[in-house]
This record gives sequence, C-alpha cells and structure tokens, in this order.
Amino acid sequence: MSPAPNGQQDDEAEMRSRVQLNVALYAASVLCTCLVVLLTIVWWTGRDDADDAASPAAGVGTDVGGGVVAAVKLADESDQKQTAAQLKAARDMMSAFVNFDYEDVEGSIEAVRSRSTGTFLKQYDAATKAIKKLAEKAEATQVGRVLWAGLVAGDQDSATVIVITSGTVANKATDFEKRSQRLRVQLELVLKDGKWLVDDLQTVA
Repeated sequence: MSPAPNGQQDDEAEMRSRVQLNVALYAASVLCTCLVVLLTIVWWTGRDDADDAASPAAGVGTDVGGGVVAAVKLADESDQKQTAAQLKAARDMMSAFVNFDYEDVEGSIEAVRSRSTGTFLKQYDAATKAIKKLAEKAEATQVGRVLWAGLVAGDQDSATVIVITSGTVANKATDFEKRSQRLRVQLELVLKDGKWLVDDLQTVA
C-alpha cells in the first residue's frame, strides 16, 4: 500500500491530537467530579461527627495552648433578617449608583434618590442638575454590578456596609469605548419609616 499523501497524514495527525485532547479533558472532568463527591462525603461525615459530640460544638472547652475553644452563639433570627435587609439595601443602592444611562437621566437619578436620605440626599440633590447636564452633554452610560457586600457594624436603626462593584463607563471622552471601573464604597444606612436608606456614601481605598 502506498503511503498517504502529506495532506492526509496531517489531517490524520490533527484528528489523533483532537481525540487525545478530548480524552484528556474528559478524564479531567471525571477526576474533578470524583473530587467534589469525595469532599462532599468528607464534609457530611464531619458534620455527623460534630452532631454526635457531647458538647454543642466539637472541641468546645478544649485547651489549645493559647486559650480555650468556645462556642459561638448563632445570631437570633430577627438579627439575621435585620442584617439581610441592611445588606440588600446597600446592594440595591450601589446597583442603582453604578448603572446610569444619559437617555434616561431622570430615571437613573430617581433610582438613587429613592434610596437616599439625610446628608447624602441633600448632597445628591444639590448635584443632580449638574449631573444631568454633564451626562447628556457627554452621552455618558455606566453599567455595573455588585461583587460583594459586607456588614461592618449594625444595630436596630443604623448600619455601616462596605460594597465592591465592577463595571464599565463610556462617553464622548472615551470615544464611547467601555472603560473598566471598580469601586469600593462605604455606606452609612439608617432606618427611616421602616426602610433602610443611605445617609452617607464614601469611596474607600
């Protein structure tokens, strides 16, 4: 039998290479799946062992050299709901803050105003006329999303929350090319008429 033309040999070599790659990827996916299953089994086993322990949490009261292990009391359900409401209010505010469309300036501004109060609302209201003028002139758009939010401190009527966002901004100055924008902001919230509102907003390093 005469040898296959070079072109055919190249095609066969490429096909073998693809098959080998597919096999390797399949093996890797199977391995990852097995690893996840194994970790899940270990985690559940650890949970069962902890549940079977005589003390509320495994190791409580054990001297570890630098101190004694102590159980951490779970927050009351009301406290958990309060924290969830505070975090949601902060996330909603920053979502409104980092999404802006010059074609709907009024809607973009109102989305922020409706979540504001006190000092921040006064500052924002004082700047809205300039914001509207500059946004329409620059044809500015801003799109973003909240990556993370964490409670720094909080009680029944106030809270401090750190929020990190990621997004893009585009306007005439950028030739309408999207430029990345990442913000880390500290929000001060207060409870007013049953609603958590932002009283202060500051970017932090």
